[in-house]
Amino acid sequence: MKVATTLLLICSFTFSTLAQTEIDQNQQHQIDSLSELVISLETTELIQSMSQRSILTPRYFKDRKSLTARQAYNFWIRNTASKFISHLNVYSALYNANKYYEYDSLENTFYNHILEHDEMVTSIVYSTEPNIFYSASSDGKILKWDESNIKKEPIQLYRDRILYRSLDLSSDGKWLLAVTKENGVLLINTQTNKSKKSEVSVSQVSVDSENAQAAIFLPDQMNYLTVNKQGEIKIKGYELDSVKGKTDYEIRALAVDVEKSEIYAGTINGVVQVWNERFENSHLDIPETFAVNVLAVSTDHKLLAIGREKGDAIIWHLEDKRIVRIISGHQSAITAIDFSPDNERILTASRDGTVRVWDIFDSKKFPIVLDDHNDWVMTACFDHSGTKIITGSKDKTIRIFNLDFEWMADRLCNYITRNMTPEEWHDYVGHNFPYEDTCPNLSEKN
Repeated sequence: MKVATTLLLICSFTFSTLAQTEIDQNQQHQIDSLSELVISLETTELIQSMSQRSILTPRYFKDRKSLTARQAYNFWIRNTASKFISHLNVYSALYNANKYYEYDSLENTFYNHILEHDEMVTSIVYSTEPNIFYSASSDGKILKWDESNIKKEPIQLYRDRILYRSLDLSSDGKWLLAVTKENGVLLINTQTNKSKKSEVSVSQVSVDSENAQAAIFLPDQMNYLTVNKQGEIKIKGYELDSVKGKTDYEIRALAVDVEKSEIYAGTINGVVQVWNERFENSHLDIPETFAVNVLAVSTDHKLLAIGREKGDAIIWHLEDKRIVRIISGHQSAITAIDFSPDNERILTASRDGTVRVWDIFDSKKFPIVLDDHNDWVMTACFDHSGTKIITGSKDKTIRIFNLDFEWMADRLCNYITRNMTPEEWHDYVGHNFPYEDTCPNLSEKN
């Protein structure tokens, strides 16, 4: 009996000890988690403040401006907190610090700033070739650029005193389709070695003199779709001019989904019309009736992006026939819209002078804001890698924005001449974070 009682007491004590140990471990785990959260939130606040400090630092304090931007990035990349807001401020700080390296004060040009057109840049389209893109301007020029050697003088493909409304590229990359305001549609051969100052021969340009409201190439074809001033929907090509339907709406934008054999037309009345392969007409059920300025289909053929005069963008699911998201944030009309190659992000350009890069499926995440133009942004597109955006503006300039945070942070360390002093670390970072070299490569050099 005594033995049984003793065993029972031992078991009770053991179970009680184990239970207490488990409670202690849970409590310790909660304390550790809370401590990590506090550190993460403190780091997030520090990242935000250092980013803002960098942006507000005058450009003549280049090292200080760059060090705070780079150190904010260093903390940001290691921080475990969700980057819903901080990525916006970190990008702005890195961009503003990078901006004044390779700055030409006489020309007032920056490292990503291209001056060549004499008037507003109305349209930019990327080539099927790596690093090649084309630009059109109200100065009448259509230029061919090599992004890998952007300082090199571009090739002038065509020039006339006409206003280009849009550019499109054939699937094989050999022809540009230029829609003009009052001079019809031009088909321009991109395969030329002509220099900028040379005249372009007539054989390189084909002119369709019928004025068009909008026109685009049909995917994987040399034919193109056009809507003329009378509202006739036509397919045109070599010895082809076929009327397929008619619309009573004024058309501002066209897009084609080759997988579903559907054509989408954005109208000034706010209606998005749809024609199937038999050219039977319907329309998308979208709210309100603001004019549709631009359209884009994602490369996986799942989504249609609709940019409107209101300043918002609607993302429409083509298979489910529903709105995925309405993106609002611009202060003026949307002028360009484009999906990233991985279809995870979308850019919107606007007459408010900014381009914004949005995460399509995470509405909590703030957009990256590209706001370095001095006037309306008329056109913008992703490059093939999705790490760069090329923009054209009414301010006559083209800019190339690199979205790669690591590239921008590393570029700063190529120019910074020193690391932070202990005094600067105390002022900008504080005692809660141990001192570290902002740019370790500087210590290696020294």
